[in-house]
Amino acid sequence: MSLVFSPEKPPQDPAEEYLAHASDLLTQTTFSLVIGGTALFWFCLLRWRWPDVYAPRGRLLFAAPARIGKTFFGWILMVLRVNDADVMFSAGLDALLVLRLFRMLTWLSLTSSVVGLLIVVPAKVALDSDSSNHDTRLYDRIVTAALGSKDSLVVHFVFAYVFTALVYYYFGKFAYETVALRWQYLLRVRNTRPARSVMVTSIPRELAQEQRLKQHFEECGLGRVLSVEVVPRIERLEVLVRRRYNLLKRIEEIVVLILGNPCQAPGYDPDALRTQLMAHDHEDSGTEAHWEQTRLMLHRWALPWFHNARGTRRLDRFIDKLKPLVRRFHHADSVLQQVRHEWFVSYDGRSERSSTVGFVTFENASSAHLAAQSFTFSQPFEMRVDLASEPRDVFWQLVTLPQSSRLMRTLLSLTTYILMLLYWLTLAFLLSTLVSMDSLKTYFPWLPDLAEKNRWIKALFQYTTPTFMLSLMNACVPYILTWLARLEGIRSRSAIQESVVRRYYLFLLSNVLLIFTISRAVLADYSKWVENPALIPRLLATRLPTAAPFFLDYVILFALAYYPVQLLQFGSISLAIFRRMLCRTPREFADALRPNYVDWAFILPQPMLVFTILATYSSLAPFIFVLGAIYFTIGGFVTKYLLYYVYSRRFETAGQFILPVLKALAGSLWHYYVLIIGLCALKGKVLYVLLLLPLLFINWYMLSRVSAQFYENGRFVPSDMWNSQNSASVSPNLASSSQEQDQIRTTTNHPSHHTSTDYLQPRPHILSPFGQLLDAIDREYRGAGSWLWERARRQLEHAWRTVFNKIYVNPQKPPAIFRDLDRCYSLTGRSLSHSNYNWDEEENVESPLLASDAVQENEQPVVTPRFSMTFDDSHMRAELVLARDQRESRIEPDAFTDFSQSSVSLLEGVLDEGLAVYEHPYLISNLPSLWLPMKAQ
Repeated sequence: MSLVFSPEKPPQDPAEEYLAHASDLLTQTTFSLVIGGTALFWFCLLRWRWPDVYAPRGRLLFAAPARIGKTFFGWILMVLRVNDADVMFSAGLDALLVLRLFRMLTWLSLTSSVVGLLIVVPAKVALDSDSSNHDTRLYDRIVTAALGSKDSLVVHFVFAYVFTALVYYYFGKFAYETVALRWQYLLRVRNTRPARSVMVTSIPRELAQEQRLKQHFEECGLGRVLSVEVVPRIERLEVLVRRRYNLLKRIEEIVVLILGNPCQAPGYDPDALRTQLMAHDHEDSGTEAHWEQTRLMLHRWALPWFHNARGTRRLDRFIDKLKPLVRRFHHADSVLQQVRHEWFVSYDGRSERSSTVGFVTFENASSAHLAAQSFTFSQPFEMRVDLASEPRDVFWQLVTLPQSSRLMRTLLSLTTYILMLLYWLTLAFLLSTLVSMDSLKTYFPWLPDLAEKNRWIKALFQYTTPTFMLSLMNACVPYILTWLARLEGIRSRSAIQESVVRRYYLFLLSNVLLIFTISRAVLADYSKWVENPALIPRLLATRLPTAAPFFLDYVILFALAYYPVQLLQFGSISLAIFRRMLCRTPREFADALRPNYVDWAFILPQPMLVFTILATYSSLAPFIFVLGAIYFTIGGFVTKYLLYYVYSRRFETAGQFILPVLKALAGSLWHYYVLIIGLCALKGKVLYVLLLLPLLFINWYMLSRVSAQFYENGRFVPSDMWNSQNSASVSPNLASSSQEQDQIRTTTNHPSHHTSTDYLQPRPHILSPFGQLLDAIDREYRGAGSWLWERARRQLEHAWRTVFNKIYVNPQKPPAIFRDLDRCYSLTGRSLSHSNYNWDEEENVESPLLASDAVQENEQPVVTPRFSMTFDDSHMRAELVLARDQRESRIEPDAFTDFSQSSVSLLEGVLDEGLAVYEHPYLISNLPSLWLPMKAQ
């Protein structure tokens, strides 16, 4: 039976509408295995030939994963042996929680498949034994288990409650673990600058000055403020910084054309040449004698083909082009430095030179969390305070955008998104018609006859081709959504990716799940819809189950083919190879060889869609859980390799974006409830419909109340955990200052019911002696029915406590992963086995995790705030990482570049390592300097 019926051939027997025929999974599995196996073979071969290309993070000097080496299949065991502590230390908490999400979905799929295949399918076969479907194969029942009789409805009714309980059991346990990990992680990094800072938006004009803003927060009793910055408006500096950077790149390109990279000339001294070129900003730099000396250096070290008469003339032309560029660069650099200096000198804190956005850094991290949860101003739409993102996470180009402009941009972005969604829905609707052989017959009259003779061709055109075309259509959507999010004016990169993940998931949900199921009902029963709109619910409930075969093939194709193809990294590797072919300067080589940044918009939405498909067709096709378990197992393994060996993190949110993803996954149960309730109503089983209605209330309550509590409470660390003895004992790596340690109060070893997290635990009901006497008298006069009810109530309470204890994770107790982290990485600096860093070159660094604040100040270059009002010179690390800053994670040098400067990827014209404090990078950050060709070894 084709997936999309033709209007000319409506089904004759209504009972057949409930039986979604099993797709030829063997054919689709064979296609997927051929594609995935070929991709895996080529990946093993290419990774063996170029291990650094397919594992670029292995070249990091710090927090690098263990080198795999040139093994064909040995990398699989090494990836499997990587534990959670290694992932957290090297890739961060965000990456660890994503991998745990895959792991949790795998166990949920396995458990549901056991329930479905061992309970639902046998029960349905037994209930349908007397029905008219005697010719239905057991294979069809296992693969689809669709509704074929009225008796089997009880099986799906029971499974709806069982599946809901399983979903919220696993989701609840994962949510507790996520919140506990986030709280403990934030406690360990509480000495960093982002953990102590808040971002203030919509600052009123009377408070848009550093001293007034500091005074406002301290008068609110939130704690001592260390530094305040009200972000200024500096549109002119952006033009100057970009102009300087473009001139610098042109100078480097011309020097490479002259000397080559690496330079093979004997006696080549890049430091002397850099000094000569950079000395043109002195008073005597305009003399011809000074430039002639530079010309002689370039002639002496030029490439061999410049040493003849023709080459000399060409070399002189290059030098003549270089001379005005150097002068223009020095002029742009001097103007930029002068503008910076004048801005600092002339700044008097006037509000007209400031925006309405600021950053406030407190002495204690607990003050920042308290400020983010408090209303600090009487006007409800002003002085909105939230936890600050990392400096590298802030999108500085849009941070000063006015609120009116932001609202207009949001409206424009939302309108564009809706128009794009409608356009893609039309394309997906037309693509869904290709799944029907009757539709294909219109364009290819010979195809249906050929497909009937060869099932491989039929499966290729009906299932494989539409899935590939749909995937290619959706591949470019994240780039468009990222552009729309930036157009909207979102202030941080993490918020941009969170917005893209949410919108892309809704996009896939509309284009894949809804269109490919509803389109068949529209195409098949369009005339009935027009004649009698009251039949729409009945027709939808009739047609929706018949789309199960397509989604079975969709899941197996993405599990066995999509993820192995992802290992090859066609896009990024091809782009890197193409860029490397065009690279000349050391800066270009460094940008081409650095690891790519992870983008969650390309990792999370597709698994979210697959889980929604599993939930929708869970009881109609229990076998889909087996395919889902395969999908999440392979997907988790491939994602683990990519996050640990390939992708570098652009920012760290400490798992803040995971809970919204979990809420979206729980929301997918709505599709399942609507489908099951609709089918029961179609069968005329009113009692089942009424008994299934409580599931709607349970799901609404869990999504609106419980998930909101998890999200709000998970964002902030409870007040009692900041000063508890437990949190102090598990956080020696980032110990607080002496003033914080003096404030730690002594607690007893007995459990207390007065902490912020004890309300999550069930409390025992203990009666007083008088209450026990009354209870004994009451039991004496009770009847047998009351005794049975009391016994049942106690059994239910015991069962609830047992289940809750399985789900609940005590956040006061540090997870085992932190003990593993301390044991593996906190002994000495030289015990970091997964590090290529030369610790002998450091200044007596005892441990990256156990170092005190004084040692940490010596570890990293100090960036002194020169614009914000700083009330304390305590230098804090700029990132939410357990060890040192990412800017210290340099890469091993090679023949073409030494990676002496960081990349320019976060803000054009500014080095990424300069984004260390909450001040506008155009004012204080490090600017790129001249990067001359390498000296040949």
